[in-house]
Amino acid sequence: MLPRDLSSVSRAVLLLAAATIGCGPSRPARIPAPPLDPAAVAAAAGDLDKLPALAFGRVVLDTDKDKKVSQAELVKWLEEVRDSKVAITSVAFQVSHKGKPLSGAEIRLVPEACMGGGIKEASGKTDQSGMSMVTIPGSEYPGINCGLYRVEITGTGADGKPLAAKYNSQSTLGVAVGGMLPENGMATFELN
Repeated sequence: MLPRDLSSVSRAVLLLAAATIGCGPSRPARIPAPPLDPAAVAAAAGDLDKLPALAFGRVVLDTDKDKKVSQAELVKWLEEVRDSKVAITSVAFQVSHKGKPLSGAEIRLVPEACMGGGIKEASGKTDQSGMSMVTIPGSEYPGINCGLYRVEITGTGADGKPLAAKYNSQSTLGVAVGGMLPENGMATFELN
């Protein structure tokens, strides 16, 4: 029982605090971030110019502005991602084909081999505006792990034909997720 000399506002605040602290449902435990060894990832990446995810994130990752991502720049970014301890983050995808939003396309994010199996594959389907929020299939929480991904987009293009293999089975698309990437939380892919 609360003392009568408290104002009604004070009583309401105390009751709300009590309900929040001890009487309500418990909050879920923090989701641990996948293990990440930045030096091992950078070493396993091999030729960095061949990773589509780095081409996607070059504007942010290329801190010395020499138009390429060095191993040191990749390690620095991966350390920031690891140190952020973000387990899952939301990323929106916008896909267009020949200048038109691509509806009904399947987006699949496949972790790059250099990530060492620590992050999970994610997928989603574009709506009528070409937008999709990708998620880890079967996950309790929406979103994806931070890391480097190859992006596969399958479906029918604006011309009524299946999308070219360079967008799916032989994808040259990629995305880097985490540490300010993708910029503004959205990855945009304009397919020709």
